[in-house]
Formats: sequence, C-alpha cells, structure tokens
Amino acid sequence: MTPVRRIRSGVGFVKRGRSSASAWPRWPAATSAGPSSTAALELALAEAEMSLLHGEGARAESLVARMLARTIPIELRTRAQLTLAVALMKQGRPQEAKPVLEEAIVAAERLKWHQLLVELYDRLGSVYYFLRRPHAAGQWFDRALERYESASVADPVLKARVLGHRANLHYVAGQPIEAIAAYESAIAAAAQVLDMPALAGIYEGLALSFQQTGQYARALSYAQKGLRIFETLRDVRMAGQLRLNMGDMLLQQGRVAEAERLFSDGAEHLQRIGDRELVPHLVAGMAESALEAGLVERASELIEEAIDLSTRSSDPLATVAVHRVAGRIAHVGGRRDSAHRHFERALEVALTMDNPDLRARVTYDFARVLEAEGDSAQAALRFRQAYEAGRADGRRPGAVSELET
Repeated sequence: MTPVRRIRSGVGFVKRGRSSASAWPRWPAATSAGPSSTAALELALAEAEMSLLHGEGARAESLVARMLARTIPIELRTRAQLTLAVALMKQGRPQEAKPVLEEAIVAAERLKWHQLLVELYDRLGSVYYFLRRPHAAGQWFDRALERYESASVADPVLKARVLGHRANLHYVAGQPIEAIAAYESAIAAAAQVLDMPALAGIYEGLALSFQQTGQYARALSYAQKGLRIFETLRDVRMAGQLRLNMGDMLLQQGRVAEAERLFSDGAEHLQRIGDRELVPHLVAGMAESALEAGLVERASELIEEAIDLSTRSSDPLATVAVHRVAGRIAHVGGRRDSAHRHFERALEVALTMDNPDLRARVTYDFARVLEAEGDSAQAALRFRQAYEAGRADGRRPGAVSELET
C-alpha cells in the first residue's frame, strides 16, 4: 500500500486548545455592527473553531457559512473565511477552499494584517499541497515565511506550522533526510508551545521519512506516538491515515497479521463517517495482506470491494493503489489477461502524475509478474523502467498528511 495524504484532514498548530485564527488582534471594524452583535459573531466564530478542533468540519462550515451570509465587519469576515477554508480542507474539498482564501488574502493585503497574511498564505500553500501541486505550494509557504520575517511577527507556533509544511514538501520530493531535519526544526521553533495535534502531525512526517531511510523501528515508533494522539483527539480521519501508513510499513516487513488489523480497523472507523478517500487504500491494504497470507479467495473479494470504492474517490492515488494490488491478486489467481489490464490501468493513471516513485513501484510489481509468467524480455524492460523511475528526482508515492488545524 502506498502512503497517502489527505492530506492528509489533518493536523495543526494551535494555541492551547484554540485555533490560531481566533488569536488575531481585534482590528477596527469596517462596518457599524453593534457591540452585542459583534460579540455574538465572535462567539459563533469561536464555536466554529472549536468544532474544527474536535474534527467536526461540517459543523464548522455550517456555522461560518451562516456568518458570512450576513453583513459583518471586514476583519471578522476575513477570519471567518480562513476558518471556512480550513473546514473545507478538513472535509477533503481544497478546490472549494482556494477562492475563499484568495478573497481573504486580497482584504488582508489591502489592510496590511501581517500575521493574518502569514496564516492565509500558509493555508493557500496547503490547498496547493492537497491538489498535488508541490511547486505552487512551496511558493506560498515561502511567502508565508518571508512575511513572517519581514513583518517581525512573533508567533513561534505559526512559524513551526509553516516549517512543518515545508518539511512535507521535502518528503514528497523524495528527500527523507532533509525532511527529518526540517521536521526537527519545526519542533525546535516552538518546542515549548506545540500542542498535541501539532506534535502528532510532525510524528507522522518523521515516521514516513524514517521509513524511506529504511529505519523501520524508529518509523513505527513515531507512527505509534502519532496514532495515540489522534485517537485521544478522536480524529478518525487522521487516525485512519496513521493506520494506513503503519500497515504499509508492517506489510513491507512481512508482519502481515499486524498490518491487516491496522488496515481493517482504519477502514471500519472511516466507513462509519462516510469517508471516500482513504477507505479504498485501506481495503486494498486488507486485500494485499490477505494475498501475502495465502488467502487468495478473500483477497479477491476484498480487492473487488476496493475497486468499487475507488470509483467514488476523487483521488487518483486510490485508483493506482487498488489496480496495482488487483494485478498481483489476478496473477496469483491465474488470470493473466486480467492481471495485465489492472497493471496497465495503474500505470496509465500513474503516468499522469508527477510521481516517478509511484510509477517505479507499480512497474516493479508488473515486472515480477511478467518474470513469473516466463516473459523475460518484457520483464527485463519493465525492471529497467522501474529502476530508471526510482532513480528520478521525483515524488514519494504519497504525501504525508496536511499539518492543519
């Protein structure tokens, strides 16, 4: 299974149990809203931010949408737009968050709200990260850091979050050693004030980075720490992401039964909340675990379910993941043509993504199947393609989850 983002819904850097969006200075209102009305709006915004902290993105969206339907002070509107954008991202809707943030940035730049701009730039970078446009994401993260320094903003938690996002980009660029150093810098930037979600997000990034360097014991240790925090916070999506990542690590080590339990638990919890993005990956992980355990019939049933689930997902990584595993299972079941179709479908989608490492994994598995079938010429060609893709300065198979509210 391929570790995925989503994006990692996510994790964030917040101040002592409240969103950093609620910590902004109260700039003069641009409208004549009365004190009682403004106080009620502030309370509604605080309630939305607390909903985000409890993983209730839909509720936060509903609360903020009602606020934005009214004529409210520009400062309050801009902060509400920030909260709305985060709520949309937590629900896997970054494309909808993008125009909301862009409108808020126009207002904040006009009124020179520097600290709020750092936050907005960082969130827009996160949107591009979710949309798998790492170059654009990096540009916005850089703008956030530049504004932080040039405006002498003094918020170590905010700086740590931006640094954490930059560390994510090192990971997806296939630079795990640089990512480890960057995550450690993020911790150092706010070592005394990072809260539990922030630490969980960094632990996840460290886990994936250590996995890429082959240090599985350290990777699993950090992943377990992150999972415990997300379970304590009752963040089902992020706990599912960690279970997916840990299951992948364990499967690579041949610890099939442990991997299957993690995939199964993650899928069960996420299906209860109607998730469509991570569940296909987790069910495909269950199928691959069954295959490794020699349970071919069960693996076939599970992969059919995963394929069906992937058709309802907007994530191309899910398509690649399920068809790669389906190709392996079809081969073991003696269905040569079906195996080839699945691998070709996985490669077709993988080729549309700027992700050589992902192509290398699919191509390598296809090469092994061809070799087992006795087609040595095609196997050699695919092995060569996998080798060349693996050497490319490309992306990791999937992004670590977003460090979010």
